[in-house]
Amino acid sequence: MAEWPGPYAAAMSLDIPLLLDRFDTAIATLRETYEPSGPGFCIGLAIEGRTVRTAHHGLAHLEWPQPLAGDTRFYLASESKFWVGALVMQAVAAGRIALDADMRALLPALTSYEHPVLLGHLLRHTSGVDDYLYLWQMQLGRNESDLVTQAQALELIRKTEDGDFEPGSRFDYSNSNYVLLADWLERDAGLPLDEIARQRLFAPWQLHNTGFENDPHRVLPRRARSYQALAAGGWRELPVHLGSWGDGGMWSTLDELLRAEACLLDDWRRQGSHSLLARCAADDPRFASAGQPYRFGTEIMRKDQRQILFHGGSFAAFSSLALRCLEDGCALVVLANAEGFDASAQTWANHLWPGAELDLAP
Repeated sequence: MAEWPGPYAAAMSLDIPLLLDRFDTAIATLRETYEPSGPGFCIGLAIEGRTVRTAHHGLAHLEWPQPLAGDTRFYLASESKFWVGALVMQAVAAGRIALDADMRALLPALTSYEHPVLLGHLLRHTSGVDDYLYLWQMQLGRNESDLVTQAQALELIRKTEDGDFEPGSRFDYSNSNYVLLADWLERDAGLPLDEIARQRLFAPWQLHNTGFENDPHRVLPRRARSYQALAAGGWRELPVHLGSWGDGGMWSTLDELLRAEACLLDDWRRQGSHSLLARCAADDPRFASAGQPYRFGTEIMRKDQRQILFHGGSFAAFSSLALRCLEDGCALVVLANAEGFDASAQTWANHLWPGAELDLAP
């Protein structure tokens, strides 16, 4: 497994006033684009674990006008995968499982698969397992508002009986991989995913308004709604109709995600290549081709010699992004509840570090 550069190995000369100016410019443009009376965004920038900028614009709830704020809960969609990957990599580091473990013997949904599906294949999206959301959409009689549960997601995976390709032969992003990882975590611990995450990450880091939910109808204090603009004017709510988790299912706030970034940076500074981020960012050619940007629950790109770790997500009209440059000690968190909001890592890397070449395959 390739070693992650140690702390300060490629320290950048960070021009903080220039970085803040670029952030402020991007936010000013967004404020002009999105009406304050509609859905909007919460965005924060941290340097050396300290929050230096936050921006809250728009409403969390349109029927009963409630402004977005630092403690508003957003649905993170696929940004949840980073946290599941981190939980799995914690288990690997603790010796509870190996990255080359054959998951067919551990997960009932994979027992009929012909080729070994290794833990590393699931983490790096090279397993060949069909995406359960695609399979769900293909079901006859399905309504777009129907709820898909975790049990249904696992049953859809089981019914495929085999993968689309031999595991490890290519990359194909599939939400099923992280549903299966959540299933393994629960079987290993004998606890539901929300409790595992709370005990091992969220509670120790004092993330008390962060958690996994598999009941989208359960009341959550300060939960944002997500909205789609109608051509004739007005808005349509786009609810989250997912009772599955692992690939998604996580809700959090800007304030707590920025606190999490401070904890992750501190861990990296203290532990180096043994830190949680370093383990998630390792390039292990046993499970994917060398240089493949998607690692173990996080993606990597290079910008102006900087190595940037990120993961984002979008579902219904929610979008999210956590982007970090460890060498700069810099982290950005983007959350939005307006359909079509650009929370891509490429866009925000260009906002912060413009004029440099972007490379998604380091």
